Amino acid sequence: MRHAMTMPARTGWRHRVALLSLVLAMPVHAANDLRLDQVVMVYRHGVRSPLPGEIQVDDVHGAAWPAWPVPPSILTPHGREGVMAMARYDRAWMADAGLFPRDGCPAAGSVSIWANTDQRTIASGQAYGDAFAPGCGLTVGHRPQDSTDPLFNPVAAGAVGWDGRAALSSIRQATGGPDALTDRHREAMTTFARVMGCKPGDTPPVCQPATWKGHLGLSDDGKSLTLDGPIAVTSGTAEAILMAYLQGMPPDQIAWGRFDPAAFRALSQLHALLFDVHARPAYVAERVAALLGKRIATLLDDPNGPRLAVFVGSDNHIVALASRLGIHFQLPGYAKDDPPVGGAFVITVWRSGDGKRYVRTAYEAQAPDQLRQLQVLDLAHSPGRQALVPEACRADPSRCELGTLTETLRRSNVGAGP
Repeated sequence: MRHAMTMPARTGWRHRVALLSLVLAMPVHAANDLRLDQVVMVYRHGVRSPLPGEIQVDDVHGAAWPAWPVPPSILTPHGREGVMAMARYDRAWMADAGLFPRDGCPAAGSVSIWANTDQRTIASGQAYGDAFAPGCGLTVGHRPQDSTDPLFNPVAAGAVGWDGRAALSSIRQATGGPDALTDRHREAMTTFARVMGCKPGDTPPVCQPATWKGHLGLSDDGKSLTLDGPIAVTSGTAEAILMAYLQGMPPDQIAWGRFDPAAFRALSQLHALLFDVHARPAYVAERVAALLGKRIATLLDDPNGPRLAVFVGSDNHIVALASRLGIHFQLPGYAKDDPPVGGAFVITVWRSGDGKRYVRTAYEAQAPDQLRQLQVLDLAHSPGRQALVPEACRADPSRCELGTLTETLRRSNVGAGP
């Protein structure tokens, strides 16, 4: 690692030790002969207002939902500031590792940002570029807003083959079905019922554990999946409440004053269950992440490619990519495998003195209160960071050759679209 060296002061030495943990837990024995060569990040967009139709369950006694400062599905000003905080932090640790200068504009072509076509992803990408290199005019590449980008939505674009029955079989094999998933997380469902205002004697389905049953099947044409029941109705509703907390809304406007830190993780768990159905099972993940994985592999294999490539998408893109690599993650405050708002799956490439390239993976994200309060992020006040080991790298995590990872990302049997 380029910056692991003796510092003239003890405080500097402590700073470098902290950086070793910060930059993907680099092993001590590799610190003197590896330098940071390239970074690819897959970011989830920042805080947004609820999506149309996302809220499936209302307060059982009719209390109104809070008003948002922007129309549905839009990145909020608070969300933009949260994304910019992460970008400034990324610039700091990458500069400290020698990948970019600490200030000023990066070399032309050294930074690439590509976003999915939703307003929230495009705006998040622009916020990232504006903060990573202020005044440098970094632009975000994307297809026309609200169109279908095969890179992020290959199934909808018809860019990969899709068999509804094979998908259904894969999901059932991975999860045991929606009722099995729900049964494993009844405590979270109980918390959800409390947050929605259930009291003894209330009769809405959300208040009655006996009704917490769902069904996963196929549409009439046999192509699309259909899901109903508690996972379908709680995931989006839970996410709307989590977004209100991260947005910094007053406590009485977050779940009608019935929200607390313990509820955050429970609702995060319910939000994540939807990905156990629609993103993580092997057949689904291979298709959802097919084109994005190949694009990342191509960038990593290109010696003349950008030093930093940022893709801005949504939670399901990250879960599918993590599944392809055999990775699970859990960041502070969140449930297992729930991608934090405004966080990123990170791939770093390190070059040794003999020219060999090695890879590390990690997840970085602000803790809920860091984002809610828009706390300043820097090397001394960092977001959460979890070092991860792809399945293909477990034989030697400290020296996982780049080709091991790119081979996994390229390998797929998704067929051609119709």
